[in-house]
Amino acid sequence: MRQLLLLLLVSYFSITSIAQSPAKESNKAAKETAKEEKEANKQAAKVAISGTGCTVEVFCFPGRFDAYELEDGATVYADDCVKDGITWGIYLVKLVAPVNNLDAAEDTVITYLDFMKLDNGTTRGVYDKWEDVDKEKWEVKAWTNGKFIGVLYVHSAKELPEKKVELFLEGLRFPGMK
Repeated sequence: MRQLLLLLLVSYFSITSIAQSPAKESNKAAKETAKEEKEANKQAAKVAISGTGCTVEVFCFPGRFDAYELEDGATVYADDCVKDGITWGIYLVKLVAPVNNLDAAEDTVITYLDFMKLDNGTTRGVYDKWEDVDKEKWEVKAWTNGKFIGVLYVHSAKELPEKKVELFLEGLRFPGMK
């Protein structure tokens, strides 16, 4: 009887430690992800996009935003910067007339993204990720509130830092947003 009880106890503790092993790995991965996110947040800085009232979280500081007018009268503010072999870029389009229908505004965003793809020699694109003719990996995210269209992009020949890219692409704020 003692041997059976001992065998049951040993089996129980063996099964318990095996069952906890994946949980420990999962916790370790979660802690590592949280650490990467915290580090990315510390490295990011908020900058204003000219006098538009819009801001963006960046990992390298763009210079003064270039401003130019499009044929339709919209004003584009653009800049990028390179740090550690990664290009971080921003296009902000101030529309001449607000587009109150957000479906129509979304169509306008798609038009600007299609132009950007053509302008950069894109060979393949799926939603907001593609690879260009130089084999650089791109991640692009576009936003609109009907008054502005913001396009944030990151590209590099090397692997992109996931947490930093996510923070940057999510970091655009239109006037009045927190």
